[in-house]
Amino acid sequence: MNRKLLDPFEPEYPEAIEACLDDEYAVRCAFSHHGSLLATARSDGQCYIWDMDTLNVARRLEHGSAALAGVSWSRSGRHILTYDEAGACILWDLQTGAVRARAEFGSPIASARVHPRNSAQFVVCPVREAPCLVTAGASAGAPAVAPIRISAEGVDQQSKAAAATCCCFGKKGVYVFFGTARGTLYAVHTATLAVACTAKLSAAAINTVARNPRGSDIVTSSADRILRVCDVHLPGQEARRGRPRMVPPDAEPAITVAAKIQDIVNRVHWRQALFSASGDYIVSAIQHNAEHNIYIWDKQAGRLVKMLTGPNELLEDCAVHPLRPIYASVSTFGIIYMWTRVPQQKWNAFAPGFHELEENVVYDEREDSFDRRLVLGDGTVVDYALDRIEQDRRAAATANEAEMQAEVDITDNDPLFSDSDSQSEDEGFVLPVAIEHDPDLDLPPPPVKGAEGAVVEGSEGGTIIAEST
Repeated sequence: MNRKLLDPFEPEYPEAIEACLDDEYAVRCAFSHHGSLLATARSDGQCYIWDMDTLNVARRLEHGSAALAGVSWSRSGRHILTYDEAGACILWDLQTGAVRARAEFGSPIASARVHPRNSAQFVVCPVREAPCLVTAGASAGAPAVAPIRISAEGVDQQSKAAAATCCCFGKKGVYVFFGTARGTLYAVHTATLAVACTAKLSAAAINTVARNPRGSDIVTSSADRILRVCDVHLPGQEARRGRPRMVPPDAEPAITVAAKIQDIVNRVHWRQALFSASGDYIVSAIQHNAEHNIYIWDKQAGRLVKMLTGPNELLEDCAVHPLRPIYASVSTFGIIYMWTRVPQQKWNAFAPGFHELEENVVYDEREDSFDRRLVLGDGTVVDYALDRIEQDRRAAATANEAEMQAEVDITDNDPLFSDSDSQSEDEGFVLPVAIEHDPDLDLPPPPVKGAEGAVVEGSEGGTIIAEST
């Protein structure tokens, strides 16, 4: 659909379920940076990549036998990271379908994210180990793994003090944020792997952390059933959305809680907490009984704007489209629900004088509408033959086409994605079509016609007697 025909003032949250993707084994989902692809992590160790235009599976990735714990996209969409509950992480190159890097750890992976500006780097958070920054090499060999010491103490196997439960990169990848089981949020510089700032949010564990795609603030969900929106003031990051100035290098790094959001009535646990496409709303999925509900909160006011009610199935994961008001939620039965709203197209965008009719209008035909005699404005009556009128119309159209110089703009960059001064080397990546071979569709070779009475050897070692012609 042409985006220029959509209403720019329509709400950016969906209304109802439009489609269902029957994956059967899906447990996690994630949209690509441009929203054209949806990746689902499955419990059977496979990763399905869905085309959002056709809602069909465009690619299948065989990770292993262990259940996948999640997926993460690179900025260009060419690379995708899959990690499982056995401690294996694989960075795939979708252009060639090969494995670019593979790293294995001694414990299940709680969270992993690809660097937003360098597709060869990704951060991993094992359950019982310190988080690591993995850098893939030029070849498919063993990548370089650098542990990140977020705590002065070692990793305690009981309390998991130095282990991270969740992670996310900043907007440009300068910093990476870690949440721990003790409720502490760490900001680590990616280049030096030094802790730049810490913030004690609560005594409960931090389950998820996500960044604002249009700003520098982040949102966290904790085990105490409270969503916290935190303002991040770190050197090298943008202070606020829409302000080009940067935080001064000599400013004191700080992470402050700007707002707290919670359901005071039901006191539900939050399964996921994300920002909307514009960053003005907080999208949270609940983990409560057999409810499949998604809450949409106003970030500034902290009030509930919309609650999306789904089927009576437990919600496993939720993802937000980076551009359109489309949400994807995964149920405990492996079904992916696509939440969206019916767009109202602006047909007057084709021509300024185009008039849209709200209802049927009776057309009053003039008596001389189709007569061969035309009455001019001054009252003069002119006899015009129909063929003469058609010739004049064609001549005028030909003259206009000769004078018109068509200008086709093929560089219409989306301002919502132009948030960086450096472009990725794979910015124009398009997922190639992979033709899969289905052995059930194999047909025997057609019979070979020979001369009359000739015997032709078959492919199975038998003989085929040619029919007489």
